Amino acid sequence: MVKFQSYFFLSVAFLLGSVAPLYGNVFNFLLLIFVLLLWWKNGKQVWTNLMSERLYIGVNVAFLLYFSLHTIIVLLKGNPIAKPSYGTFEALALNFVLVPIFVVTWKDWLTPALVKRFLFYFCVGSLLLNLYILLMITGTRLFTAPGEALGMLYDNRFGENRIVLGSKYWLEVQAMLLAVSALITYFLTIIEKRWNRKICVICMFWMFVLFLSFTVTKSAIFGFLLGFLVMNIYLFKKFSFWRRVWVFGGTLLVVLTFVLLSDLKKYEERIEEMEIEMRNVRDGQFVGGTLAPRLAFIKESFKHLDEFSLWGLGVMTKHRIKAWYEASDLNIAQFNNVNNAFLQYWITGGIVGLSVILFVFFASIYRMIKRKKFSFLILAIICVFLVVSNSCVTLSWANSRALMLIFFAMFYFYGDIFFQLENDLSRDKPSSI
Repeated sequence: MVKFQSYFFLSVAFLLGSVAPLYGNVFNFLLLIFVLLLWWKNGKQVWTNLMSERLYIGVNVAFLLYFSLHTIIVLLKGNPIAKPSYGTFEALALNFVLVPIFVVTWKDWLTPALVKRFLFYFCVGSLLLNLYILLMITGTRLFTAPGEALGMLYDNRFGENRIVLGSKYWLEVQAMLLAVSALITYFLTIIEKRWNRKICVICMFWMFVLFLSFTVTKSAIFGFLLGFLVMNIYLFKKFSFWRRVWVFGGTLLVVLTFVLLSDLKKYEERIEEMEIEMRNVRDGQFVGGTLAPRLAFIKESFKHLDEFSLWGLGVMTKHRIKAWYEASDLNIAQFNNVNNAFLQYWITGGIVGLSVILFVFFASIYRMIKRKKFSFLILAIICVFLVVSNSCVTLSWANSRALMLIFFAMFYFYGDIFFQLENDLSRDKPSSI
C-alpha cells in the first residue's frame, strides 16, 4: 500500500502542474476517492495521523462548521439580502478540509527524496502544459518566423484568459504557477548534485522564466522576483565563497537574459499604464488598466463594511457582491477576477473567514520560527502566493485553490523535510530526482 501511495503521490504532483489548473473540481474528487480508500484500508493509522496535526485541520473544520451555522441562521431569519449560493460549501469541504486530510496521510512514509521528486514532477507537468499552450497559440510560426511569434506572445500576453483543453485557464493562475515552477527549478538546480540532471532543471528554469515574461503579469513577476531575492539572501548565508560567486553570476545571467529576450516595449507600456492609473486614482478616477479596477473593488467593498465586517455574508456573498459592483459608479461591473483574496474571505466569513485565511498563509512561517528551522523555498513560494492573492481571487477559484492549499499544508506538516533538503547542500553523495 505504501508503494501505491508513493506512486499516487507523484502522480498528484504531475497532475497538480498540468491538469488541476484546468479541471480543479475533477481533481478534488480524485483526492476524495483516494482518502476514502486509505480510510477503508487503514483507518486507524489515518486517524492517528489526523490527530497528530489536529490544530491545522481543526481550524479548517471549524470554518466549515461556522459557515454552516451562519447559513442556518440566515435562512431561518428569512428575507435574505441576496440570492443564496451554496457553492462555497463544496469549496470548504473539498479543499479546506479534504486537502489537509489528504496531505497528512503522507506522514508515515514521506521522505526528502520523495519531496524532491514531487517538486520535479510538478514542474514537468507545468512545463508540458505551457509548451502545449505555446504551440496552440503560435502554431508553425514558432519555427518558421520565431521573431514574429515571440512578438505576438508578448502582445497578447501569452493568450491571456483562454480555453485550454476545453476549460477556462485564467492568466493570473498560469502566471502564478510559472512563478512557482521557476522558483522550484531554481531550488532543484542548487540541491542537485548530478550534472546531467542539474542541466535538465537549469533548462526548465530558463523556460519558466521566459514563459513568465510572456504573461507580462505584474503581480506574478513581482512575486517571483521577491521570492528569488528571498532565496538568494538566505543562500548567501549558507554558501561557501565559490557557491556565492556561482549564485551571483547566475542571478546576473537571469537579469540579462530577461532584458535581452523580453519585449521591453511591452513592459514600458505596462509601466506607463500603471503611472497613468495611479494619477487617475489620486484624482479619484478609478478607470483604465488593471490596477485601478482592483483598487475600485476594495473601495466599493469597504462602502459596505457594516454588512460583512463581523459575521460575513455567507451564502449571500456571490450575488451580494455582484449587486454592489453593478450599482457602483466606479465602472467595475464588467470585471470578475480582480478582487483581493483576503478581502473576499473577510466578506464571506467575517472575522472568522479572515482569520482562517491569515492562518493558512502564515501558519507554516510561525511553525518555522517556533522550531527555528527555516526553508527558503517555502518562504519564496509563499511570497508568490501572497503577492498574487492581493491582486486577484486565486484562492477562490476551483482551478487554483486546491493547488495552493496542498502547498500550504505541505509547508506546515513537512517543513522539517524542506529544511533537511536545504541543509544537505554540502553532502557529496548524489541524490536522485
